[in-house]
Amino acid sequence: MNSAENHNRIAVTGLAWHTALGDQLAPVWAQLLAGRTGLAPVPSDYPLRNELAAALPTRDAPEPPKYKIRRITRSCVEAAARDAGLDLQAESSSCFIVVGTSFGARLDDEQASCEPLDQWVQEALSGLAVTPVSLSTACSSAADAILIGAQLLRAGVARRCICGGADILGESKRLAHSALGTMSPTLLRSFDQRHDGTLLGEGSGFVVLERVGERGGAVPYVLLRGCGSANDAAGLTAPAEQGEGIRLAIQRSLQDAKLDTSRVGLINAHGSGTFTNDRVESKAYRAIFHASQPTVFATKGAFGHSLGATGALEAIALILALAQREVPPIHALEQPLQALGLPVPVGGRPLATQADIGLSLTIGFGGFNTSLVFERTEHHDRRLHA
Repeated sequence: MNSAENHNRIAVTGLAWHTALGDQLAPVWAQLLAGRTGLAPVPSDYPLRNELAAALPTRDAPEPPKYKIRRITRSCVEAAARDAGLDLQAESSSCFIVVGTSFGARLDDEQASCEPLDQWVQEALSGLAVTPVSLSTACSSAADAILIGAQLLRAGVARRCICGGADILGESKRLAHSALGTMSPTLLRSFDQRHDGTLLGEGSGFVVLERVGERGGAVPYVLLRGCGSANDAAGLTAPAEQGEGIRLAIQRSLQDAKLDTSRVGLINAHGSGTFTNDRVESKAYRAIFHASQPTVFATKGAFGHSLGATGALEAIALILALAQREVPPIHALEQPLQALGLPVPVGGRPLATQADIGLSLTIGFGGFNTSLVFERTEHHDRRLHA
């Protein structure tokens, strides 16, 4: 590979997440491997199908929604930068921070609902000499932020990108999923025969992207090999019945990565636990990967469905699985769906993996589908520290 080709390869050099299981990489990863969940009762004054949710630790003083999402975004961006060895105060406009969310604070904060869609991101990143970018593609938002960051780097527009998303719990979102019937009355069981709905969570996740060789001493976790997206154009809340958009997004990401389907050894699935999504997603994976049999896992049983943040949290979990050679179990999975027909970690125990290529798929309301392909680095030497 010549130096020009190497310079256009994209490395992931920093990671950070804020989840219901904590906000440090190593301890949260250990809890994922142990099969733990952040789902717990979150009381509501309104009639919900289920009061379980994966909430971030509460603060001593009440915090308006718009301040909360700004805080967890800024804190997580700064943590990802530190993990990459970056000083955000020394960065410039050639450093882009790409932030995705679904509705963020808009549904439960009257002031936020009247502001421009990007104002909260501008406020969250105020004081930093960087270029902020905001977007919303429902539950694919954070994954699309990573896709956009990759394109900005490839185009030479950005020197460095910190990409991800944030979202928060709110009564409106919980009521909406109760009314839609997408909230589980029992437990979030991704790809289990008993799956009957999702449960919401909140959090933030960000990754640092930069071209290989751009910064001396930057040690990558993995490489971002390819990105692909597609829209079902089938409905506001339900995916296309045959998973055409899912398959197209996956195919585009593999074409972008210049990889055959047989190279994919690990998939972090959307795995929302809803009857429709898990069934359609299973069909799509089986149609594409039935011959190569990659291991499929999912993390929403641990983090809840964190809406606009989910694509980043799941990308980070996949990156760590590739880098650390372990796959977390799918929480509460005991009877895998026969329609999936691919290996899954059951029984609350992690699986060892030798996969070098992994794929993270995110599905959003409005028909959004985004697929990200990552590759374990040849001389991986990043270690997690508590």
